[in-house]
Amino acid sequence: MIKPLASLRFFFSILVFTSHLWFLEYDHPTIAYIHKNLFKEGFIGVSFFFILSGFIMSYGYGTKLQSDKISFTSFWVGRFARVYPVHLLTLLLSIPLSLNTDAVTWINKFLLNVLLMQSFIPSDGYYLTFNAVSWSISTEFFFYLCFPMLVLLLTRRRIRMAVVPAYVIIVSVGLLLTKDALHHAVFYVNPIMRGGDFMIGMLLYNLYAKRKDIEYLNNRRFANFAEVITVALMVGFMYFHNYVPMGFRYSMYYLLPMSVLVYVFSYSKGFISDLISRKIFVYLGGVSFVFYMLHILVIRYYTLLQSKIPALPINYVAAIILYFVTMLIAVLLHRYYEMPANNFIKSIYANRTILNIFQKAKNGLKKA
Repeated sequence: MIKPLASLRFFFSILVFTSHLWFLEYDHPTIAYIHKNLFKEGFIGVSFFFILSGFIMSYGYGTKLQSDKISFTSFWVGRFARVYPVHLLTLLLSIPLSLNTDAVTWINKFLLNVLLMQSFIPSDGYYLTFNAVSWSISTEFFFYLCFPMLVLLLTRRRIRMAVVPAYVIIVSVGLLLTKDALHHAVFYVNPIMRGGDFMIGMLLYNLYAKRKDIEYLNNRRFANFAEVITVALMVGFMYFHNYVPMGFRYSMYYLLPMSVLVYVFSYSKGFISDLISRKIFVYLGGVSFVFYMLHILVIRYYTLLQSKIPALPINYVAAIILYFVTMLIAVLLHRYYEMPANNFIKSIYANRTILNIFQKAKNGLKKA
């Protein structure tokens, strides 16, 4: 585990959470200003997750897959066990919020969500259905399916060198040729287009693996300076976002500061790394996936309840309450559902593997 990177998931999950607090737009003028100029830009947290995922997958599995220390199937089962139980639970929890269409359409959308295919449909009437944030899991799972092949593909230097220029050109031309109304579906949600973020994360790990013993970031003073500059760079990009077209922000605008953030903090040498490497932040980073998957449902159920009971707050007080309620549920589900379900699925696969070995041995003895 690279502790600062694990902790950063927690902080970016909070950004995503704040981006969905739509009612803050109508709160006190100061709160509304903060929401408009900071919180609404919190969607960038998902971009960070994609880049970080490419880095962490390469860190944990890249060499193992190349050297056949882990099979493709074992990798896919492990990734399925990691994300699908929580996805399935939140999908079921979202059903009462989705009964607003005809039966045939509902079944089609439900099956797309079950199969994690919704992000391939370029319409928010599909990819934002049920638990809306699960579109990102649909996109992420596509990355998981492609990852073993990408590992082998990116062993070639020419391909590695071509990834970033190709992505920049494709997205730039695509933004010009695509209607603004489709920018979110095509450049923010679509798995094929977002694959650039994931591969950039893989390339960052490739650079880290080559330079981890000689990089200047191993020096404490330089790392301190680099971490401060990196955070400032991220804040600066967010501060000037109003001057950047939305489609560009959905795609490439934040790639530079996020890539620098992942790379710099992967060395864990500066004082900010020390601060966010504390147990509480690392633990909350571990809980962040369940928090992320739950938060939009908690917000939706609360706002539905508030429409029935107007006495309930629908302002910054509600935001604070919703955060702690979501976090409490996430902690409980992480402990009593996510981890047990993860281990259960892996144990089933492991036992099946053992049974297959015994069966082959038994068949061999019979033939002998």
